[in-house]
Amino acid sequence: MAEQAIDDAAAVVRLIDAGRVSPLQAQAMYHGVADAMAPGDAPVVVLADPDSSFVSAGAYQDVAREIDLQSCVNTNTPVIRRATGGPAVMLTANDTMIHFVLPRGRTEAAGSAGGLYARFAEPLIRTWRAFGLPVEHGAWGGISLDRYRIGGVQAGVIGAVAVVGGSILQNVDADTIVQRASLPSDEVRDQLRQTIRERLSRATNRPPDRDSVRESLLGHVSGTLGWTLRPAALRDDEVAAIDQRAAQMADTSHVYSGGRRMALAELRAGRGLALVDLVHRGSGGMVRLRLLERAGVIEDIEITGELTSMPHDGLGKLEPRLVGLRRDAPDLATRIQVEMGLLGVELPGVTATELASALRPIVRPPGPDPLDLLFGNAAEQ
Repeated sequence: MAEQAIDDAAAVVRLIDAGRVSPLQAQAMYHGVADAMAPGDAPVVVLADPDSSFVSAGAYQDVAREIDLQSCVNTNTPVIRRATGGPAVMLTANDTMIHFVLPRGRTEAAGSAGGLYARFAEPLIRTWRAFGLPVEHGAWGGISLDRYRIGGVQAGVIGAVAVVGGSILQNVDADTIVQRASLPSDEVRDQLRQTIRERLSRATNRPPDRDSVRESLLGHVSGTLGWTLRPAALRDDEVAAIDQRAAQMADTSHVYSGGRRMALAELRAGRGLALVDLVHRGSGGMVRLRLLERAGVIEDIEITGELTSMPHDGLGKLEPRLVGLRRDAPDLATRIQVEMGLLGVELPGVTATELASALRPIVRPPGPDPLDLLFGNAAEQ
């Protein structure tokens, strides 16, 4: 009986519903809860509604290069860097943010990043479906409609705590969904917008609002994860940790931390040391590699982008291990994979082979330059 009581208690999860708060507080909330979490603590589900628009930047993004900062300034939209990976996300007062915070040692948090994405995206997917949209699991935490990504969840590890989070619209609106989706053309946008409107008009459920979306979402959290959600207040240590996180996130040095180490790399270039900027787009998102090389040998490198790293400091540990490698080495992918394995680094959606392929120098085939054939001497001039 005692063992059964422990099992039952382990399934009781604290639910912290912050309601409408500032964007900074909405971001700091789940980070602070993670900072204060002890290994034996029960999981926590955190809900928060930002009271205005903001850009949530991924943990490893180079904000200066990957986000339209001028547009943010023009619209008075703050940029706040989170500790979970993935791409930048625009959130508004029409969003409810949900984050799952739990010790890494729990069964629900065990395994690879792919398992985390699938497990914690499921309640959001079922909520979308409840209001008429037949969404599916996409690659690496994506939520897709008609094969196009319209949302998703992001994951990360803060200390010994796993954090997975996403957001859902309080009022499902076709224009907003299409505006945020990764779509290739205006024609596809029009088609998807019409599809969403038709689906919503045929849905038998009442029009969604914050209460109905919340009720559906929490019901699916309980159903898919087997958790009993119990409303709770923040503990004193969590409040203190949230305040510390808010101060950190409001600091511009934190916002611009991605890409900062190599920001002035061009000043170091010269005398045989070349600066190389590379961009690779894989299933896990866009990856930027900024490196200094001498005669094809990496002397310094920084990796940023829409990627996720597990553990959180994995990229920082991997980068110095790549120094000294030749970009054209035939075993480059194997050597990167060995280093990732020794460090226990997982980069969901970005393989060692992809990193090696992105790093390889472009070798021009023998013969005349194609530009010479097209433009003659103009190409040389």
